Amino acid sequence: MLREREVDEDGEERESVSYYQDPKGRMPLSPVDTDARWRTTRQDRRANLHYQENAIVDRGGFIVARKATLASGGDWRALIGMLPQLPISHESLAADTGYNDGRLRKHLDDLGITAYIPVHSNQERNMVEKGGFDYRGDHLVCPEGKILRKGSYHKRDRRYIYVARQKDCQQCPVKMQCLPSAQKRRYVALSVYHPYYLEARRRNASSVFQREMRIRQTTAEGVFASQERLGWARSRLRGLRKVDCEGYISALAHNLKKAVRLLGDFAGPPEMPGALEPVAPLSV
Repeated sequence: MLREREVDEDGEERESVSYYQDPKGRMPLSPVDTDARWRTTRQDRRANLHYQENAIVDRGGFIVARKATLASGGDWRALIGMLPQLPISHESLAADTGYNDGRLRKHLDDLGITAYIPVHSNQERNMVEKGGFDYRGDHLVCPEGKILRKGSYHKRDRRYIYVARQKDCQQCPVKMQCLPSAQKRRYVALSVYHPYYLEARRRNASSVFQREMRIRQTTAEGVFASQERLGWARSRLRGLRKVDCEGYISALAHNLKKAVRLLGDFAGPPEMPGALEPVAPLSV
């Protein structure tokens, strides 16, 4: 039996008890390592019990913050807790699509950090993007120029429901193509973080975004490969706390290797203040 305490975004704490990672009981937790979680790195690979290593790398290739978390958690959750650990000031952050979450984008924007994160295709397939609806903040405008007002808020999904007038939909010339048969008016669900995704699309279309992605690919991915060469791809210990300590040792080893490599010829022992003159042999 595994007891877990979780705190949601609203600060509400709850406790859950589980024997399996999934509700259908198909993924049993390990009895000797209850912190390990089932996860697969690619769709064509079978799932295994994993931990998740999260790291922030500066432009020089040094690991400036890191944390080991449960493999079932989102990447972006660990990143929020790692930002206060940074020993340097930060103005921008580049990450892959795994960090494409509206809550993280909002958090970075509140801190004044420019996020260079690709937008997931799921955000491109919503009704606003596919149906040609125009987002105006407190309302939407459909392709026929009718207004959809902001309605109820779904806390679990963090979405607002925008609703059109029934009279407008019934008199619309494209009603058959736009309106589902079971509805008399158009309902559109939209994430509360939609403005941050709009800003991300504009930023990601710039040449600066392409440059930041190239820097991340050459720097951060190289650090992750270095960690694997140091043996961090497979943990020797069990339990989240011990695995986290092992990750700190691996990050320290990487930073030391990086520092020695950058020092180059200056990494040797210091020279003597003056060279000793050879002593001539005594004659009798």
